[in-house]
Amino acid sequence: MNKKNYTMKQLPVSEKPYEKCSRYGASALSDAELLAVIIRTGTKERTSLQLAMELLNLQPSYKGLIGLHHLSLKELVQVKGVGQVKAIQLLCVAELSKRLARQTRSPSPKLTCPCEVADYFMEEMRSLETEHLYAVFMDAGGRILHYQIVFMGTIQSSLANPREILRLALQYDSAHYVVLHNHPSGDPEPSMEDIQTTKNLKEASELIGIPLMDHIIIGDNQYISLKERGYL
Repeated sequence: MNKKNYTMKQLPVSEKPYEKCSRYGASALSDAELLAVIIRTGTKERTSLQLAMELLNLQPSYKGLIGLHHLSLKELVQVKGVGQVKAIQLLCVAELSKRLARQTRSPSPKLTCPCEVADYFMEEMRSLETEHLYAVFMDAGGRILHYQIVFMGTIQSSLANPREILRLALQYDSAHYVVLHNHPSGDPEPSMEDIQTTKNLKEASELIGIPLMDHIIIGDNQYISLKERGYL
């Protein structure tokens, strides 16, 4: 019998996700096996494990678990074996993973170099499908006082007005601040607009004495610091 036609009951115990998790722990499960446990049942033609593998390859640009962050409810329910309830469960799992990444971070870490700032925000920003500009306000020791999204959409120097950012910098009594934005393409190489935005923010910040320390562009598990590039 071809393995692809096995039911879950016919699979060897070592390949059944529930039994494998019970015996060896969740860390022993593959991504597809973890997802199979969440979706629980497959169809007459496919096991939950085979359905999970299809879901991990459904998004054309983002394969694997990261693809769940880029699938809509409409796209999920079009998969045979995934109804409204399962689709909502999958979307909730994807959202939980984002929130867990935030919760496990220290609430007020000391970030002293571009790599630490990029690492702190990487999981939150790398899967965003549109550009988001974050402003991160810090004390003199590099600890985060506050951060928030200050702009959404393609970053343009004419639209990314420094006024709101500097108002927040004063409100939170910042010693300095950093801005970050993501490139949904995954390539963090700065555009001319990115560079001009950085220059505008730098000049405006110098007027009020709260310096812009860096502008970091987040790609897919990679980043570029405009400070390290010499623009600050």
